[in-house]
Amino acid sequence: MKQLKRFALAGAVALVLGACSDNTPKQVSIGTGNIELNAPANVASMTVKSGTYTFTDVTTGAVTEIGYPLPADASVAEGLYNVKFEGEAEVLVDLTKADEVAATPVTVRMQGVQNNVVVKGDGSFKLTLLLSVVPEASDDFVISEIYYVGSAYPADASGKQKQYNGDAYVKITNNSDQVLYADGLVLCESEFQTSTKRDGLNPDIRSSAVSVDCVMAIPGSGTDHPVQPGESIVLCDNAQNHKEADPSFMDLSRADFEWFTNSTLAAYPDVDNPAVPNLDIYYCYTATIFVLHKQGCKGYALARLPQGVTREKWLGEYTYTYNYTLITGKPSRNIVCYKIPNEWVVDAVEFRGYKYEFAWPVFDPSFDISYTYCGDLNAGRVDYGTAVRRKTAYVAEDGRRVLQDTNNSAEDFERNVTPSMK
Repeated sequence: MKQLKRFALAGAVALVLGACSDNTPKQVSIGTGNIELNAPANVASMTVKSGTYTFTDVTTGAVTEIGYPLPADASVAEGLYNVKFEGEAEVLVDLTKADEVAATPVTVRMQGVQNNVVVKGDGSFKLTLLLSVVPEASDDFVISEIYYVGSAYPADASGKQKQYNGDAYVKITNNSDQVLYADGLVLCESEFQTSTKRDGLNPDIRSSAVSVDCVMAIPGSGTDHPVQPGESIVLCDNAQNHKEADPSFMDLSRADFEWFTNSTLAAYPDVDNPAVPNLDIYYCYTATIFVLHKQGCKGYALARLPQGVTREKWLGEYTYTYNYTLITGKPSRNIVCYKIPNEWVVDAVEFRGYKYEFAWPVFDPSFDISYTYCGDLNAGRVDYGTAVRRKTAYVAEDGRRVLQDTNNSAEDFERNVTPSMK
């Protein structure tokens, strides 16, 4: 009887080992039939010349790079991937959708991304990448620095840090070689969070507009706020010297503008510095204080409303009603927010929370194909007192720093830097 049990045990071990070997991810061949590269809306024709596909395994972080054109033996292991394409293409711009272009093909850098692509062992997967042109460099305003995680007091005996509100800010830089006026420029926060995908979003307007939950405009009649080439302005929460609370905090007393939401809740009062101009609040979802998303799960954009589009006209004509599929499989209630058409957007950047996965892009990929963040994703830790800052692409002959803007926040921004307003 004991010998029989020993044989049975050995057989069970063999079965377990066999099952383990069957769980080894299969290599899946990739051909041109699995991948489709689509041109931007304003391109009449596109011929991709070269490039690289980057498959990043969402589970393990392993990266597989495959060149374009696809080699005959191209393959990846089955799994869940975020896929990016970067390369060069010859394009002909559609003259009916452009203002001033030459009707001759030009060679440009292209990029595109698709997240959460499932590659099955049987090879049944489809990858559709909408490509966009990588800009050489922005000649307009750009978001050059964001301090969103905020500050915290020194750790107590247990190692915990008490958070501090009020010293968040956004720095905006004139990245052109001429004077630009900041009058009417609006700062927008995305309606959706990058950490929470809205499955079955209906309608999905990301290809045509940015859905927003807060829009704040720089006041002025058009020429009140000139910004010299390479110079910056600061928009902040509370324009105070926060170093009075702790020396490690920000001094925002000389910020250019602050947002004041005139909180209606006594427990969360807003602070107004009469010496610093307030932004015009076109719309904000909160009845208390507005703070940048401390976990970093939002996107932020700069935009200009066209001539004649007043606050009242925008509020009346640019609403967005949507629903999405709940976890139960049923549609959610209809939700109403506001939108900013994509053609009004000047710059945009997306973030990922330090302890949340990047579930989906909240902006059209033509604005940003990736994200930036503060903290340590591996440890799920935020680093208080740090910011993200746009990199310098090059220094112009006049000494002006031209900031990098390839519409890829993962590459364009330095992370966990010391804030410039500290």
